[in-house]
Amino acid sequence: MVATKKEAKETKRARRGRGESSIFQRADGLWAATISMGYDGAGKRRRKTVYGATKKAVQEKLEELQPAARAGTLSVSAISTRDFLKLWLNTVKAKISDGTYDRYEQLVDQYLIPAIGTVKLSNLRALHVEQVYTAMSRKTEDGEVFEASTTTRRAAGVVLGIALRHAVRLKMISHNPAADVRKPRAAAREAAFLTPIQARRFLLTHRKHRLYPLIAMALGTGLRQGELLALRWPDIDFAAGTVTVRRSLSQVGGRFVLKEPKSKTSRRTITIPDFVIEALRQHRQAALAAGLITAPVFCSSVGTYLSRGNLLRSFRAAVKLACVDGIDEAERAPAGLRFHDLRHSHASCLIASGSSIKAVSRRLGHADITVTLKVYAHCLPDDDAKLAASAEGLFKAVG
Repeated sequence: MVATKKEAKETKRARRGRGESSIFQRADGLWAATISMGYDGAGKRRRKTVYGATKKAVQEKLEELQPAARAGTLSVSAISTRDFLKLWLNTVKAKISDGTYDRYEQLVDQYLIPAIGTVKLSNLRALHVEQVYTAMSRKTEDGEVFEASTTTRRAAGVVLGIALRHAVRLKMISHNPAADVRKPRAAAREAAFLTPIQARRFLLTHRKHRLYPLIAMALGTGLRQGELLALRWPDIDFAAGTVTVRRSLSQVGGRFVLKEPKSKTSRRTITIPDFVIEALRQHRQAALAAGLITAPVFCSSVGTYLSRGNLLRSFRAAVKLACVDGIDEAERAPAGLRFHDLRHSHASCLIASGSSIKAVSRRLGHADITVTLKVYAHCLPDDDAKLAASAEGLFKAVG
């Protein structure tokens, strides 16, 4: 069966891919060719037309464009950085936690788009990225301007770098300009640790405090805040004296979100110290009396999840109680103690006492022992003298 002229033309057009083109002569004698550039951010096909006085001139122009067209770098010549960042957010939304997505979106909307949103993605350079770090600020609804902290500037740089790496993978740009600019370095915050004597005093000071069961559990197990707030009574085995971490709680945009533990190793069962078991028994009796036994272990007065804001406000007040002048300085809690520092205190005290770093790492639910070593290396006991004595016994020549 012989194809008609129209069918042959349609077949040829259907087989033509990105970077391919047809050269034709117009009625006015000028030669022209249209090259496919793929699709823009809205999914619309983009094309570029070149012209020449001769067919050869057009062919030479096409030869210059075709490598870039096939690589995809021409397909986004018109897309702005703003539109790309919005498209990227939609892409990553299903791959990250709700809390992480909210943070990404906040940094994109409040800082990155106002700074470089109007720049074409293909024109984005290291200088633009550098200007983002220099000029980052946000304006409130009242018109008040707040300069971004170094931590926020660094976080925005991390997000921009991730987004632009994605653009490189998609061949929307050939190079990531954020990789050429050093991110602002946030001032390192030294974690506050309770010594064993401070921890005992801290627990004694708060024995009658309503947060005592939670504080005791945090100090005695090293569980993360989200893991503690997600606990249900069936997670605690009083007979075996263990707790099983099955989930974690986070707050996203004012709503509570239950999620999987931070890593596979975060899903764990660990032993609870006796003083914590006793605090939990009393706490459970109070929950039974209040009709809250089906609520989370650490809940609000009406049985809902404990809000992070309320917890931190109560904990700050509790820290002030443990920092009063009447308490001996050696037993006084550090003034800047955070709730997360209870986890640090648990780990640092165990490691300083000579406990196995591998066992501590498993107890904390770290993904790898190197994480534990990185955070707590300074807590390892200095056994240099003991090692020298061992070497003396092993290697000293017999006289």
